[in-house]
Amino acid sequence: MVNRRISRDLKERAVALTTIGHHPVAVADILGVSGDSVKRWGRNLAAHGVVQRKSPLHGRKRILSTRILEDIQDLLRSSPALYLDEIARWVAITYGQQVSVKTIHRSLKDLGYSVKRLRKTAAQRDELTRAQWKADILSRFRADQLVFADESSKDNRTSERRYGRAPLGERASEVLSFRRGIRYSILPALSVDGILTVRVVRGSVDGSAFYDWVISELLPKMNPYPGPNSVLIVDNCRTHKSNAVRDAVEAAGSEGCLYIFLPPYSPDWNPIEEAFSCLKYHLRRDQPDWEDTGRAPEIVLMEACMTAVTPEKARGWYAHSGYLTR
Repeated sequence: MVNRRISRDLKERAVALTTIGHHPVAVADILGVSGDSVKRWGRNLAAHGVVQRKSPLHGRKRILSTRILEDIQDLLRSSPALYLDEIARWVAITYGQQVSVKTIHRSLKDLGYSVKRLRKTAAQRDELTRAQWKADILSRFRADQLVFADESSKDNRTSERRYGRAPLGERASEVLSFRRGIRYSILPALSVDGILTVRVVRGSVDGSAFYDWVISELLPKMNPYPGPNSVLIVDNCRTHKSNAVRDAVEAAGSEGCLYIFLPPYSPDWNPIEEAFSCLKYHLRRDQPDWEDTGRAPEIVLMEACMTAVTPEKARGWYAHSGYLTR
């Protein structure tokens, strides 16, 4: 197995969670590291005041000191989109040391950094609240108990391909008939075994439409807690916050189901988001003319959803969101 480099910030957060009462194994599951590592970082902090003991340097002498490299890592945690020349200029201004872009590039490579597509996250997101929520969910529930629901909109532009091929120096162009398509909303529920149920409607989904779907289609497919498919998890948008929906879910069956909200700004912990991306890819690749098949678009979208989202993919998305160990 190839060891991956784990940032100091993540190690410190892991230890901080254990100090407020979370079990090291639960913290390890949340952050995707081993329980032994979490315990070792805690011992290092107690004995040496840092989560990782500094090891002696080997090989050629570094141009940048350990302190500067650590400060560069702190800088990139807050500003990951900086260019190499901007980092070099920051080092010159902060430490009075002139370094080349090549030196910055080599140093970051040695630290395990690479260029990646930026993932946008909300500044309002509270990582401690998220960690506590995930620890609570993992300690109370099995993956097969969790059902995730959300809605997504589609129109004829959803299936337009975004990339094409052309000779060097020429643009990739395609002639399209531009028209304003009818917008459809897809309202599925995802379990660890795939799509539990799905409804497609014209227009958007409001609170009453969501309530009707939960009552008439979703709850009949769920089970009383603590059985499989007995915990419904949704984001905290206004559509989902109806007391009527909560009362209906908690009254379902003889014992009722549980109704839980994701922490704010946490779409990465809703595996159904990856199901929506998979559906969009399926429509672009295999059904670009889904509105013009001669069949009801609602039926076409429902069938596409059931085809694109397989049990194997669902389990992968649950694992990627941290609810299932492969």
